[in-house]
Amino acid sequence: MVAKSRPVSLPPSAGRVSRDAGSRRGSLSTYNPPYAHTLEQQARERVLAQDRAADLVANDWAAHSSVNAIAINAVGTGLRPQSRINAKRLGITQDAARTLQEDIEAAWKIWTPQAHTRGVLHFEDLQFLGLLSLLRQGELLHLPVMLSDPGRKIQLAIQDVRPSRLRTPLDLAADPTIVDGVQRNSYGAPEIYWLATPEPSASRIMDMTGLTASQFARIPARIAHRPGAFHLFRHSEEEQVRGEPVLAPGMNLFRHLSDALDNELLSAVTTSSLPVFIGKEPGAPLLPDYAREEQDEDGESRYYEEARGGAVMYGNMSEKPYVLETGRPSPNFAAFSEFVLRAAAASAGITYEVLAKDFSRTNYSSARAALLEAWRTFLLYRAWLVRHYCQPVWSMVIEEAWLTGMIRLPAGAPDFYKARELYTQAFWIGPPRGYVDPVKEVAATVTALENRLATYSEALAERGREFDEVMDEREEEEARLARFSTQPAKPSTYKEPPHESA
Repeated sequence: MVAKSRPVSLPPSAGRVSRDAGSRRGSLSTYNPPYAHTLEQQARERVLAQDRAADLVANDWAAHSSVNAIAINAVGTGLRPQSRINAKRLGITQDAARTLQEDIEAAWKIWTPQAHTRGVLHFEDLQFLGLLSLLRQGELLHLPVMLSDPGRKIQLAIQDVRPSRLRTPLDLAADPTIVDGVQRNSYGAPEIYWLATPEPSASRIMDMTGLTASQFARIPARIAHRPGAFHLFRHSEEEQVRGEPVLAPGMNLFRHLSDALDNELLSAVTTSSLPVFIGKEPGAPLLPDYAREEQDEDGESRYYEEARGGAVMYGNMSEKPYVLETGRPSPNFAAFSEFVLRAAAASAGITYEVLAKDFSRTNYSSARAALLEAWRTFLLYRAWLVRHYCQPVWSMVIEEAWLTGMIRLPAGAPDFYKARELYTQAFWIGPPRGYVDPVKEVAATVTALENRLATYSEALAERGREFDEVMDEREEEEARLARFSTQPAKPSTYKEPPHESA
């Protein structure tokens, strides 16, 4: 008979290692991080952070460069889809799949110029605008709507909305299901978005404070299987409801550096415009007639004289000139500014070279390392935008194109809704990375292709091209080149000029 073992009950014991991080001693004794204890405080802090970030992007060159660098490299001229139909899983032939892909891409190209509700933006422009909003304010807010315009073949359109419209109505502030303008279910998933739609005032200023539910648009998060709104942000913590700007972690760096540069420039302008100060000692004669007088706000008089550049001035008795000099900027200011810029760039997820557009002190290896590190951030935003915005929009366009008869499924293929995910698969291609050293980069690509470590689709996508598009162009070019090669070459009419005698 085997005896059964019983669990041993052990009393809790203290750890053997003391952690300074959780103690009240040393340099961390007064380190008590502030917490926003209420949802209202969190909303106020978010709004203030978004306003500050928007102001920095509009007025500070470093913040503007950081946001633009990410948006231009991640999206740039736009992300373009390439339909990918899995013929085997759909039970159709490769030729039928290729024809279906061409029809799908043709319908997409018809829609993209009409993607915007106001008709002024292409869908690629909406991608760029949405990513700028995500970086600047931490959120992208676009609404898919249906326009009943007889001139449109696809009625779907995208309306861009400022995230600041998303807020809680005053008369619903006590509703626990509404957090910062987002009404959620018991699992925290969005159900309703409350968008402020105040009446325009005579002053043309849109005041969105103190509005009640009657002055809001109630936008459902989903309508059946389709999104009713695209409210997108990068989640950085659990149970997050609203986004934060990419500049938030390093906002003090951008702001203080901007102030420091402004002060240095003002100091340089001031000292260059006031080169000499004349001190008058007791018993000095009266001011000459050419000295001008001005009074400040306190009524005190100040005297000055304008001098031409390069002029030699001779002073009067009992007058002593003092040349105004300043020790600014200090010899370490450039190095200090670069250090702050490096820290600010790191807080935004990019490198100093990309933020400052400064590759003057790099070689091939260091420049490529800086770009590779930055491209990790660019590709992250690109993949995020494709996953949460571009691909759902693509699916809605293809669905409507099928419903309106623009796309016909091959014979024997399953119904669209039974295999909607298979019909709407796509590969998204963004702007090319560019090359630091084209010879080395192309040689590496060729080696990878020869050793079957990469596909031609991947290699061409890195250059911003589509495989089918390139193959069609090459097929046409090869045919034309073959036709020209069969024609006899025309004799040259060039005649060498006669040599002159010495």
